[in-house]
Formats: sequence, C-alpha cells, structure tokens
Amino acid sequence: MKPNKHSFTRVLKNNWFIMKYGLRYSRNYIIFTCLYACLQEIEIFIEHVILIKFVFDSVQYGTSFSTVAFYIGLTILFIAICFVLDSIYFQSVEPKGKELLYQKIRMDLYEKAISTDLANYDDPVYYNDYVWSANDAHNRIDATINNIRKLCRSVTVIITSISFFLFVDKLGLLFVLASFILTLIVSMITNKIRYKMRMELNEKDRKRIYLKRLFYLADYAKELRLYSIKEKFFRDFSDTHKEMHGIIQKRSKKQFWLNFTSEYFFNELILSGMYVTYVVFMSLVKGTLSYGSAVTLLNSSWRLKGNMQYMTTLISEMQENSLYIEKLRSFLEQKNTLKEVEDPLPVPDQFTGLKLNELSFQYGPSGPRILHNVNFSIRPGEKIAIVGYNGAGKTTLTKLIMRLYDASSGDIRLNGIQIDQFKLDDYRMKISSVFQDHQLFAATLSQNVVMNQFTSGDSFLVREALEKSGFGHKLQSLQLGTDTSVTKEFDDAGIELSGGEAQKVAIARVFAKPTLLILLDEPSSALDPMSEYHLNQVMLEKAEDRPIIFISHRLSTTRMADRILMMENGQIIEQGSHEELMRMDGKYAQMFNLQASRYRVVVGA
Repeated sequence: MKPNKHSFTRVLKNNWFIMKYGLRYSRNYIIFTCLYACLQEIEIFIEHVILIKFVFDSVQYGTSFSTVAFYIGLTILFIAICFVLDSIYFQSVEPKGKELLYQKIRMDLYEKAISTDLANYDDPVYYNDYVWSANDAHNRIDATINNIRKLCRSVTVIITSISFFLFVDKLGLLFVLASFILTLIVSMITNKIRYKMRMELNEKDRKRIYLKRLFYLADYAKELRLYSIKEKFFRDFSDTHKEMHGIIQKRSKKQFWLNFTSEYFFNELILSGMYVTYVVFMSLVKGTLSYGSAVTLLNSSWRLKGNMQYMTTLISEMQENSLYIEKLRSFLEQKNTLKEVEDPLPVPDQFTGLKLNELSFQYGPSGPRILHNVNFSIRPGEKIAIVGYNGAGKTTLTKLIMRLYDASSGDIRLNGIQIDQFKLDDYRMKISSVFQDHQLFAATLSQNVVMNQFTSGDSFLVREALEKSGFGHKLQSLQLGTDTSVTKEFDDAGIELSGGEAQKVAIARVFAKPTLLILLDEPSSALDPMSEYHLNQVMLEKAEDRPIIFISHRLSTTRMADRILMMENGQIIEQGSHEELMRMDGKYAQMFNLQASRYRVVVGA
C-alpha cells in the first residue's frame, strides 16, 4: 500500500497485528509493559510536580514541618517500590517475553515459507519481500512494543498534566494545543519523505550487499582472481554509493526546512517564549498564581510540551512502523493458489500407473507457454528417460508431477485419480526425487539421508542407502560414520564433501525412502561420465519394481531406459526405446551421435 494511502485506521490495524502476537504468546509481558510505563510517569508526576508544589506552597503559606516530612517520606517509599519493579521488569519480564515473541513470529514465517507456492520464488518481488520479512520480523516486534510503551507513558503524562492545568490554569492549554497540531502536520509530511528515501536506498543497498558478497565469499574467489571482471564490480560499487548519496542529498533538503519550521516556529516561539512570559506575568504582576503553582506550571508545560511534541513523533513512528508491518502481513496473509480439496483422498500404497493428459503449463497468466499438450504414461516398474536441450521443459514437467506447480490445463492422474484430489504433503512424500541443484544441510550424514527425525533404528537403512549410491568407500573412512556432521557450520569435526560425494549423499535419499515413484533430474551431473554410467546402472537395478523418470543431458545411460522421451519447445517430439529412436534417425539420434565419441567406451557402441 502506498504511504499516502495509509489511513490512520490501517496504522492501528497493522500495529494491533503485532500486539496480538504479544497478547497471544506473552500476555504477562505486554500487560506488565503497559502498566509499568504508566507507573513510571505517575512516579515522576508525584515527585516533580505534586511534591515540588507542595513544598513551595508550604514555605509560602507556613505549613508545619512534620506534615511536610510525612508527605516526603511517603513519596520516597513509593519511589523505592518503583525501583524494585524496574529491576524485575528489565532483568526478567522483558528478556523472556521478547525471546518468546521472536520465536513465535519466526516460526510462523518459516511455516509460511515452507507452505507457500514454489511459483512465488520465481517472483523476485515476492522473494525480496520474504527475505525482508524474515530479517525484519524481530525489529517490528521491538518497534511496536516500544511504541506502545512510549504511548502509555505519553498518555499518562498528558492526562496528569492536563488535569493539573485544568485545576490550576486552563488558559495554558491553548498554547500547548496550538504547538501540538502544527507540529503533527509537519511531522507526518516529514515521515513520508523519510520512508520514500529509505525505500529508494533499500533498492540500491541490495546491489551493494550483492557486491559485498562477491568480494568475501569463497565461491567467487577463483573467478575474481583469474578474470578482469572485478574492475566492473569496483565501478558498480562506486556508482551505487554515488547514487545512494544523491538520494540522501535530494531528500535531506526538504527534511531540513520542515524540521526548522517545526522546531523554531511551532515549538520554541509559542511555548518557550509566549507561555513563559504569560506565567511570569500572572504570578509576579497579577498575583493570581502561587509561587509553587508558577514553578510547577512551567515544569508541567515543558513536560506536556515534550510529550505532545513526542506524541507527534510517536504517531509518525507508528505510521512508519505500520508501512513495514504491511509487508510482513502481506507475506503472512497471502493465499496459495496451490490448494487441497476439502476431503482429500488417501494416497495409495501401490503404484498401478501415472498418466499425463494434454498437460500444458505457463508461469502466470501472461507468461510464456513452457509445456504444450504433453501426453504420456508410465507403468509399474518402467524406466523412462526424458532428454532434450536446455529450455525444452524437462524440469518443469517433473515439478508438475511432484505437484510443486499445478498445470495450466490438462491433468495428471495417479492410479487413475487426479493428483490434486490427494493430500498435498502425503502425495509428495510418496515421490523420491533428486535434483541437479540438490542441497545438503548442516546436520549429520544420517539426517541428510533420512531427511526426517533420525532414530537409531534407521542406522542400517542409512548405511545400505549410502552403499547403493556409491558413497560406501567414503563412509568407511569417516571416524564417526553416519553420525558425522556435514559441513563445518556448527561442528569443527564436520566434513566438506566434493560435488560428486554430495550428489551420492543426495541420491542415497532415493534408496532410504520407500515411495511409489522416483524422479531424477540430472542428479549425477557432477560425476565423470564413467561414474555417472555406473551409478545410473546401480540405481536402475536397486530401484527394484519402482518406476523411474530420469532427466539427463548425457545420453550414456539412456540405453538402459525402457522408453525415451525426446522433448523440444515444451513438447514430446519423439518417444521409444534407444534402438527405435536411433532407427528413426531424428533429433534424438542426432543428439546421441554428437556425444557418441565421448561415450563409446562407456556404452559399448
């Protein structure tokens, strides 16, 4: 929502959105924060206003010493109690309450990130908002609670001070009210300018952070030393800083003149000049105010002025905070397009067939068509290879089968039932998959294979899966075996695996997970051709009766497939066994012959 359209009602709703987290998960912390903030200002009002007026008036009108001492003693006792509460709040209540809220809102963000449509990650705006939300969530909690604390304090000051003015000198309120209204208008204008400046700077800062990563991450170290592209990045870094400086300079001029007008004309001139003159005149010339009243009215006017002035800043801060909460809410409240039916069917335990009917897909309503009327089926135990040049739609096809996306038209049926009729998570759990861009996690080797909560009963299963994937020799060299930590992120004794070793661990997940179907999207691309051939051969043999769909740019293993699908421009243009396609002498034969010299030894051609 645009800043100039952000209504006061929306500001309240957005700040209340964060407050609900506090009241739901840490009610005592929120209540204690509000009450303690009020108590602090009541203490200051009694100490600096009521007590001072009482002492001055006692001297002027001759009140007895015992009476004065009694009231001073009560005030000291009240202040001591406040100090005890202060220690309890800052040492216990606040740290526990904040940490609990941080945990809850981050868990909601992570759960949303896991459940959101994968297609959202293809949208750079959405992805940037998610990264921003995940990094900024705790700041929104801190800002909202701090604003509520400040609001309680300011409201308490305003109520006590206005009550005092109404009791002693009503006319003084007009001075404060005039200053408050004028300052509020200027502050809201200034805040919108500040927000626009930060949004412009954030866009530039993302580029600066990217450039920063290039120079300190090991991933880019070799290329930056071997090529002169580093000069481009030095220029980009310098240009980005110049652009950020220009944005700050442009916005700062407007903020300067607005702040000058607010501070000089609407604060100092009205309250520090005109009202002080008025109070001195009423006390010394007309004699309608006692000395105690005059001193405490001036003191109260400064307190009321400060809090009225701060209230304008606070409202602006809440408005600015609301603009950022809006991003957080938009992410958390976004509805998925990938949905489940109300009463999903249980996923079958036996595989009788998977069929794709007139399947088409495009990214978004206006995106290019990736797949066009794809039709094929796979039978129990059948091994299908999907081949084609980059951009043919092979990976998109596997993502539709796993229901990471929904087809734009057509359908996919498992055992004759459309896959969108099954419970989404259960359906995905029935598919084993390994991708070229697989990821290993900072966890034990066992956990990286099982990909779930590991139990001691899984140990044999994990070892067997790693043996089948070709990782057995490496496993024997590990002192801690399957309990070895992958990466040194949190364990200095952890191991850093090569690309080929990491792929073997990822492939082991296929053997450790009893599923209906196996999908392999170039999982062995980091291996040399000979190792890839033998690994795929083992995988096809060890998969037992489970059907396999595998994608590969290397055609050394396609002869092992029962059927090969040749894709081009989102369509299946050829299909059949290796021998059948070679006899057709079409696109597949052309691709295979281009690679034949490399794989002649491997495939025995």
